[in-house]
Amino acid sequence: MDPQDPKPTSQFDAAAGPTLGRHFDHHRLDAWRVALEALIEGDSICKKLPRGHGKLRDQLQRALQGAFTLTSEAAARTGADRACRFRWARAEAGEAAAILEAVARMGLADAERCQRVIALLWRQSAMLTRLALRGT
Repeated sequence: MDPQDPKPTSQFDAAAGPTLGRHFDHHRLDAWRVALEALIEGDSICKKLPRGHGKLRDQLQRALQGAFTLTSEAAARTGADRACRFRWARAEAGEAAAILEAVARMGLADAERCQRVIALLWRQSAMLTRLALRGT
């Protein structure tokens, strides 16, 4: 590849899927990878929720997306702004976990699948707590 060529090279990482040759700040964070996994797994649960539960589906999707995007955004920030975004991402992860608990208890989705995503969100929250403390 020519160093002057602005086009990124396409690569494939078996664990992560297709990636671009250049990396952003969020690629360095395990919390981002966990958030991405939770988003993908949680979205598949959302898509299978029965009709009549659109508000729960919408709120779950928003919370999963918020946890993911805020983690991504925080990685590029510094100082108090970074810590604030990590705390917001943690709050979104907690909201998504609470909705998944309700969905499982209501019998709207497979409880084991919900529990796997909740475990990912718990792991993300723990990482975000540390990152928020380091960010200030």
